[in-house]
Amino acid sequence: MKAAAVFLAFLLMLAQPAAAQSIFDALGGTGDPARDAASAEYDQWKRSIARQIRDHSSGLWLGRGTVVVHFCVDSAGRVADMNVVKAVDNERALLALSTISSLKLSPPPASAHAAAGGKRHCFSQSFYYH
Repeated sequence: MKAAAVFLAFLLMLAQPAAAQSIFDALGGTGDPARDAASAEYDQWKRSIARQIRDHSSGLWLGRGTVVVHFCVDSAGRVADMNVVKAVDNERALLALSTISSLKLSPPPASAHAAAGGKRHCFSQSFYYH
């Protein structure tokens, strides 16, 4: 019974036309409570970005392929720059760019903004079309 449930979950995962890889790194503490709190706040903000990307990823079936997009978020939470660095074709690239440009982000946490020296926060996002 358990094996059947795992197999069904696997089949449902294969039926999804696109998946977005998470954009945040592994979590870990530094031993400094103030720094760890700032890091946790920043990790939570990055998780909210990853969640939006998953929610906005298109359900269109375009066949197999991968797209990698680099993008930056400014201090107001706006996508300030985005660039396709890898794509199998223009259709998938445009779909991935549309997903990134549709994000409605909150500004980065104040601690993260200060740590970045007021600069933009840049990410790399992979989209896998199955």
